[in-house]
Amino acid sequence: MGCGPRGASVVERILANAPEVLAGARLDLHVVDPYPPGAGRTWHTDQPRLLWMNSAAAEVTMFPDASVTCAGPARPGPTTGEWLGGPFHDGAYAARADQGRYLRWFFDEVTGRLPYGVRLFVHRTRALDVVRTGGSGGAQRVVLEGAAPLEVDHVVIAPGHLGARPAPAPAGVTRIGPGPADPERLDAIPPGAAVVTRGLGLVFVDCAILLTQGRGGRFLREDGRLRYVPSGREPRLVAGSRRGVPLPPRPAPRAAADEPYEPPRIATLAACRERLARPGASFRADVWPLVVAELTWRWYRALWSRRPGRVTLRWEEFDERFRSLPPGDPRQTQLIRSAVPDPADRLDLARLEAPLAGRRWSGPDALQRDVLAHMRQALRRRTDPAGGAEAAVVSALAATGAVVEELWRSGEMAAPDVAEALERFSFGAFLSSGPPVLRAEQLLALAEAGVVTFTGPGTRVETVPGDDGRHVVRAHSPAVPVVHEAAVLLEARMEPGGAKDAGNPLIRALAGRGELTEDQEAGAGAGLLRLHGPALHPVGADGRVHRDRTVAGPAQFPRAGTDAAFFRQNDAVARCALGAL
Repeated sequence: MGCGPRGASVVERILANAPEVLAGARLDLHVVDPYPPGAGRTWHTDQPRLLWMNSAAAEVTMFPDASVTCAGPARPGPTTGEWLGGPFHDGAYAARADQGRYLRWFFDEVTGRLPYGVRLFVHRTRALDVVRTGGSGGAQRVVLEGAAPLEVDHVVIAPGHLGARPAPAPAGVTRIGPGPADPERLDAIPPGAAVVTRGLGLVFVDCAILLTQGRGGRFLREDGRLRYVPSGREPRLVAGSRRGVPLPPRPAPRAAADEPYEPPRIATLAACRERLARPGASFRADVWPLVVAELTWRWYRALWSRRPGRVTLRWEEFDERFRSLPPGDPRQTQLIRSAVPDPADRLDLARLEAPLAGRRWSGPDALQRDVLAHMRQALRRRTDPAGGAEAAVVSALAATGAVVEELWRSGEMAAPDVAEALERFSFGAFLSSGPPVLRAEQLLALAEAGVVTFTGPGTRVETVPGDDGRHVVRAHSPAVPVVHEAAVLLEARMEPGGAKDAGNPLIRALAGRGELTEDQEAGAGAGLLRLHGPALHPVGADGRVHRDRTVAGPAQFPRAGTDAAFFRQNDAVARCALGAL
């Protein structure tokens, strides 16, 4: 139930494992999704071509290759880039609609020849509920919208982002989102209207492009820099977030290619596992220092490689001394200070995570100047071939994040540790999940043209009654003495939702009966479901593990050749559904 990328991958793994596990026994496989299987809701193929992926097409794959260590067989196949063949935006990125075409082809490809004894049924509708009909286990009835129910033995729920049902807007306020950029809703914003925007991530970038270039505006390159030429149909975007600055761009393809994926050297799965097994261990005290040490080591390895004139020791000596010390040992800091004389060359995670933290401005113009300067500097760092240290950290975040996810999904981390890990890695998303370089340049041009105005760090948004009794939206940062007002609120973010108020009716139904619960220790409403084991079985309010059900949440697209946890998890889910686990 739910056949976007995650669900489609589970289908592929079921079909790949069926010959060995079932040995020709009959299997009826039902796929339930109102949207085309593979692409699902998010990657539908008729969305505007101005919406791009933020992962390089050459890296993204849906085929588990020989690098994947799982019980089921490999199924080699092309990456998005190999299948599309180009051309690509900014030299590397596919349109989201084209990624949807790849995903739909993938589903058709893997289901085109079914194993002996397997029948496939695709139901283009929504699942509203799953009700047990066989007592303590076994038979279940899937209630469909506008169609006869299905009688099944095992269910896999792949709902994508849960998201909360949108709250109604007060009188006088137009509220759009939260959720992915919605072209139809955005069309309702009048030209010239002031729009308070909450969120400066990828959804914001998509919305900004649709509301400017999508309305006839143009970007011109003059003397190496982009300039925005308005069409006159743009609104005025007043945008803020917790950090107050947009996501830095993804490292340019050349810099990223110089930092190929490699498994951790310090924060290895074995090292993290060993630390968590200690009495009284916690993620914060025992695992996070390993992650920081990994990021730090990779930063300085890149510095030594790209700018050897900036350091005073041979790399071999620094490497040996750094890794001989326990992660977090003050002597590591002393070693760095002696080997890297200029503080500007040293890794400062706090500065990278919150560039504006602790600062104050006399007015909005001063803030705008500083945010623009920060954006220009971020572009220089992410595109400088002689740099690369930030690209190394981005690569390290991907590698260590995969280790932590494996510990989480295997049940080796308690709920408080999972919550801590998600909080700690939020800066990882900030550093590594940004838009392509060209999109960051375009956003800078929009800000320089006055179409986008930033509100500052710690922005607070509220709706209050206006003088005429109708409500207005106000945005204010405690770091800047100004309040911005508008009649339109654009929630340009993916808001986590609790299970009981999720936008998905199936999730709400199961949560309402206590058959699907959130990890209360992680914080209710955080969208973190209580799941058990590698097959991701939901745990009910009574503590029961529903072993004939799986909830497979959204995940980033896997990279080819990296033994991605995405495939290993889906293989375990598939084998459980087939009865092999």
